[in-house]
Order: sequence, then structure tokens, then C-alpha cells
Amino acid sequence: MLITKTHKVLVVGIDQFVEDAILLVIEGVEVRCFAINSPSKIEVGKIYEAEFEMVLPDEDAVSATQCEKMQIKMLGSGFPCEVFGYLDGEVFRSLVDFMDQDIHYEYPHLNGQFVKINADRIDVSFAR
Repeated sequence: MLITKTHKVLVVGIDQFVEDAILLVIEGVEVRCFAINSPSKIEVGKIYEAEFEMVLPDEDAVSATQCEKMQIKMLGSGFPCEVFGYLDGEVFRSLVDFMDQDIHYEYPHLNGQFVKINADRIDVSFAR
């Protein structure tokens, strides 16, 4: 089992209609996430420790890419995004490390390469 890595994030917005929809700044980039766990009330303008997990669609969502910049690009105004990074065994390394997403099992030929992942959303859990 991998040890989950937390990252410092700044909360810059909480959706007024869907309170689990949250806008974070991660490594200088704004990312819309879905909050699946928060031990206390989350407030705009505060910094929190958080961990992340991608929700992937059922169809192929992973492909090799020539882009070697670790980044997350939001697609439209919802949750879908493109996540660019490096597949390092059980860890997908991008702006944040995504642990144990099982990508390496489904795409072993992409291990050690830069890939693009089309994610339905990124879930965030705030540390206690």
C-alpha cells in the first residue's frame, strides 16, 4: 500500500449551489475539484493540506503525449479536465501525485512515459 501524499492548496471559491464543488489553487494553477471529505468547514482564502484522486471515464482515458509539462487543464466550466504528467509505476506524477490509480495495470506500456489523462473530475480530500 502506498503512503498518500498531501499537498498544500489554497481555497479560492466554493460553488454557491453545489457546496462540494470547490475551486483550488494547486501549484499556482486554478483547478475545480469535488470535495469528498473535509473534517471541518472549508473556508475561502485559507490554505489546507489535501490529497487527490482522479475519477476516470469507463472508456480509454490515457494516451502517450509529447507534452512533458506537468499540468492540469480544465475543460469548460465543469469538472472534466486533462491531466498531463509522468507515469511512475503506481504513482502518476503531475501538479500533484495521484497515488494508486491503477493506471499502470491497464497501461503498462506507458510506464516511464509522459501521458495525458482525460479525467471526469478530480476528487479532493482535506487532511485532518
